[in-house]
Amino acid sequence: MGVQISIDVLGSLSLHSDHGQATPTAPKERKVIALLLMSHSRVVPVSQLVEELWHDSPPRTALTALQTYILNIRRSIAVNFALPQSVVSSELLQTKSMGYVFNTESCAFDLAEFRRLDAAGRMALRAGDQADAVRQLQRADDLWQGAALVDVERGLPLQAEVSGLEQSRQAARGLRIETVLRIGRHEEVLSELASLVLQHPFDEHLHAYYMLALQRSGRRTQALEVYHHLRRAMNDELGLEPSPDLQRLQQEILSSAAPRRRPERHLETAGAPSSDSRRMNDLLQRTRLGALPPAV
Repeated sequence: MGVQISIDVLGSLSLHSDHGQATPTAPKERKVIALLLMSHSRVVPVSQLVEELWHDSPPRTALTALQTYILNIRRSIAVNFALPQSVVSSELLQTKSMGYVFNTESCAFDLAEFRRLDAAGRMALRAGDQADAVRQLQRADDLWQGAALVDVERGLPLQAEVSGLEQSRQAARGLRIETVLRIGRHEEVLSELASLVLQHPFDEHLHAYYMLALQRSGRRTQALEVYHHLRRAMNDELGLEPSPDLQRLQQEILSSAAPRRRPERHLETAGAPSSDSRRMNDLLQRTRLGALPPAV
């Protein structure tokens, strides 16, 4: 194709290259391109695009209007990226039977890269290389520049896609944080976890990770304060108590002695795990809050 197109959805929507920008500005065209990109390299049926644009009240001219939006998007890409419109139609935004597909294989696409790095991190875990898993999952997390498609209005189909992607982000982040805890590099995630529990005040997994990181850093009192703050918030806002798993974790921390500090290089040495590492793994396993996802 001769042009390197970069596409971003992990934050604001953007289509750009060295030639310029081709990000749609009209709200309905943004919705169309966003849904096509979230389903990249898969056909999106016309019926799904119509639902995204008009929910359950499409006008009689819905199909004609959709075709116009597709034409405008193709024209903008062709003009702004100095490409023949025939190339855009045949290689990028393609018409398929009963739908459309945006082929991102030749593009630098942050969503595709996130999924590649997430898969690489999980593969490294299966191979037993926890340090490499942390590196790959951290690179995946670094791609995010905010909430996905933060500047695009969403109908039900697009919201479902974004919600699924956000869950994938949370799962990858949790897997990375747990792996960091397993290999004894708990201080690396303290500030991140402090921020995350503020952003997600009722997420028990994040609070469990934060409590463990604090406890492993010799800050048991602060770890217990995190639990009591969550418990008060859940009681006041939701009328609920923390789960039995989190209560068990609190009791584990109450009954534990402050851990001895060990040089990090010993924690990643191949061979038999240290007693500290075994205790950490046992604590994560018994609480079940830290259990690895089944896909790993």
